[in-house]
Amino acid sequence: MTATLAFDPPNPSGVQDAVLGLKQVLDTHETTGASPFVNEILAAEGERRDGGAAEALAGEHAPSNAFESARRRADERQALNAFIRLFSEEEAHSMTGGKAMGDGTLANLPFAFKDVFFAHGHLPGDGTPYRFPSRGVEQAPLLERLFAAGAIPVGATNLDPFSYSTTGENPFYGAPINPLDPELLVGGSSSGSSVAVGAGIVPFAIGTDTGGSIRIPAAFCGVWGWKPTNGLLDASGLVPLSPSHDCPAVVASDARMLRRVAETLIGKSSPAWRKAESGMRIGIAQELFAASDADTAKALNRFLAAARSGSGQDVAVPDLALCNGIATVITGYEAARFLHPAFEEMPDAFTGNVRQRLAIGASIARRDYDVAQRIRSRLTADFLAGTLSKCDLIVSPITPRACYRREELNGPAESVRALTLELLDFNRWVNSLGLPAVAIPFRLSESGQMVAVQIIGRPYGDLDLLRFAGGLAL
Repeated sequence: MTATLAFDPPNPSGVQDAVLGLKQVLDTHETTGASPFVNEILAAEGERRDGGAAEALAGEHAPSNAFESARRRADERQALNAFIRLFSEEEAHSMTGGKAMGDGTLANLPFAFKDVFFAHGHLPGDGTPYRFPSRGVEQAPLLERLFAAGAIPVGATNLDPFSYSTTGENPFYGAPINPLDPELLVGGSSSGSSVAVGAGIVPFAIGTDTGGSIRIPAAFCGVWGWKPTNGLLDASGLVPLSPSHDCPAVVASDARMLRRVAETLIGKSSPAWRKAESGMRIGIAQELFAASDADTAKALNRFLAAARSGSGQDVAVPDLALCNGIATVITGYEAARFLHPAFEEMPDAFTGNVRQRLAIGASIARRDYDVAQRIRSRLTADFLAGTLSKCDLIVSPITPRACYRREELNGPAESVRALTLELLDFNRWVNSLGLPAVAIPFRLSESGQMVAVQIIGRPYGDLDLLRFAGGLAL
């Protein structure tokens, strides 16, 4: 594949400059010799969890007309552009096979899913007019779990095309509108899922998180988001961007709903069900709060007050420039190779920004991809042995600013690209290391501004994080 010809990038000379810059980052930190994959490191860490089995939340049934009510709210709020497609009752029944009428822990609860999941009667377009072939997976196993628990799908939600941006904008189906303030950015790529929950259309929605894609829009829409431990949830049956980083993820109206959905999705044999034996020691990514705006800095104090903790210990996060570099290499390499057939069939579905990024990814050599994976493994092992041996969770900003205005997207391409990278900056290291994270929204009492933080935990400590989040005095 010749990258600059295959993806027709707007700036061909910039492709080689970008690849050279990434290679220099890798060469500086190159690790030689064989190393385990990150998911193998995470799984081994999970097996070392030795706490007792946690109890699940009790199920609470929704009214039998909850689906009709959600569809009516979706119809009334179509101007928000949360959905690419709304399902009729007959279509929803076909997907669930009638299971949603049972007595599961999510019985009758309406929900939405990002337009990357395969379902009976729905081929996802990944935010574009293109339709992806199922390739043997007719319906995502993750959706099957929700259907078996009684949840009912309302529709497929909007997103950044091909999940390959963080602004939430979509030129094909219209930009999702932030339910808190239409002038503010929604964030992405799981934009429609967060808008659907933030607007009160559904109590929870499913998305994905490859580099912050659930946490960023959850924060901007004032709702809760959960990015699981890499490999914890079954990621088959969805259109990938970067299989090394992709995680099915959840956005919900509150902490309890988020935990109920997580407990439905996590298999009972998973080490995630072994609860932490002691209290949660809090680490603070102080260097990231120091690099954030005043409202985001205030969110730390608001979090500590809600956690009934006067302070936590300052901890260091990995080198963000290095983590962002290896994430760019791995995601770009994998995305370019998966999406190339779609580009050849329907090039008009690819915006200039996406073509530029994919051209960079296609120009990355296999050797450099392998080096990035080895560096990623080393960083993960070092972080588990270092920082995460001293604390049980880390509180961090999600983005350097509490909110961003949509008008910021009207600038030149380079400034928009810089904004995209800024949104990713505090998030991609979590995906590269494969750790679980929960986005927690707050409203500042003095200004009324919505802010958010994320708490990041140990591998397979997802339910520990969710129990902790549910106990905050908000």
